[in-house]
Amino acid sequence: MRSVRIAEREIDRVTVLGYGRTGRAVVAYLHNHGVKIFVSDSALLTDADRESLKKLGIAFEEGGHTFQAIEDPDLIVLSPGISPEIPILREAQLRSIQGISELDLAYLLTRGASIIAVTGTNGKSTTVKLIEGILLQRGIQAIAAGNIGLPFITLADEPPDVVVLEVSSFQLEQSSIFHAHVSCLLNIAPDHLDRHGSMDNYVAAKLSIFDRQVDDGLAIVSRDIPLSKASIAGWSVYFEDVRLPKNAFADSLSPHNRSNLRAAIACCRGIIPILKPDAIDLPALEGAFHLPYRMQGEPSLGGVRVINDSKSTNAASAITALESIEGPCVLILGGRHKGAGYDALARVIARRDVRHVILFGEGASRLQSSLRDVGYAHTGLCSTLDQALTLALQEAREGDTILFSPACSSYDQYRNYVERGEHFSRLVRSSLGQESSN
Repeated sequence: MRSVRIAEREIDRVTVLGYGRTGRAVVAYLHNHGVKIFVSDSALLTDADRESLKKLGIAFEEGGHTFQAIEDPDLIVLSPGISPEIPILREAQLRSIQGISELDLAYLLTRGASIIAVTGTNGKSTTVKLIEGILLQRGIQAIAAGNIGLPFITLADEPPDVVVLEVSSFQLEQSSIFHAHVSCLLNIAPDHLDRHGSMDNYVAAKLSIFDRQVDDGLAIVSRDIPLSKASIAGWSVYFEDVRLPKNAFADSLSPHNRSNLRAAIACCRGIIPILKPDAIDLPALEGAFHLPYRMQGEPSLGGVRVINDSKSTNAASAITALESIEGPCVLILGGRHKGAGYDALARVIARRDVRHVILFGEGASRLQSSLRDVGYAHTGLCSTLDQALTLALQEAREGDTILFSPACSSYDQYRNYVERGEHFSRLVRSSLGQESSN
């Protein structure tokens, strides 16, 4: 058994809490460095995960965190979905066993890379991919990582020149060491209150991205952000002040993507101070504006346009999606609600040309209640996404749009928004096949 040096300590025994995408990456890194690992997950593992851990000789438990997880580790590493308030972590604290986020762990292990960190309720992934693309155009080795899909820890051994991180409120809430040279907060709207407990706590988690920045650090913010509550040591810049390139491509962008582009340019100037917007090849970055399951067009069904916005996991993102649609639409909402923001969404639905709202999943009745409170009654309830699309096709007319913008997390029925988006795409293609055979 070997060890890994973390913050001047030799660590040879680690418990990893949570075995999702991030937990797997942490386990892979630690195993490759000879550290003895114990994995603890509150859910049941897949057969493939069990077999993988057994082949690696890694002990694990599933279906709950027990005292076995804190028998003898030097360190506990938390996956983002783990709340710092769970009982096993409180007990670990009593035993003087340190818990650390994957974000903090990777930060301590990564040397020689500049870090740009982006957070916000919406727009993070697009902004991170834009930053990565702009830097690559200028010959700077940059990799987008973090909450966008590639865990930060995977870059620890061979970091690029610039690590561009999408950072969630969950990761920030867990972290007490991490800081970036350039930190960006795009926006704040009600989200994840089921985890954070209150809007104040959620705002505090987001603003903590500026904590511990050094004097030469750069904070990129919106004018709408309450900076009076933030601790900013270095320079601050409002991204709304960034001039966009003067060309047809930039002019064609939606308002929210224009904001994302401004923020990306501002962040890149933390690495390339003399970056000129007109020198950016925007058409080459088009993919960043069309990431999977973000207002993704699906095949039309019977003259009805279909849009897959599975990435919409909060009310604010569903509002943005609705406001980008012209003409009548049938809206599909549902999943696990986030605890806030739905009254505002209901008011937008009530004043727009929404022919019908199909509600599915765990949060359906709560969403229906919010709609009733504003006098909107054109709703249908169902259990699954399969049923929701069937009902939506019954309500839609030729020329309408079916907008799947759930405004909720996917965790009631899916592992993540990607799995949910893939399922919706399959359902549309299946419906198209049925339509063709009639």
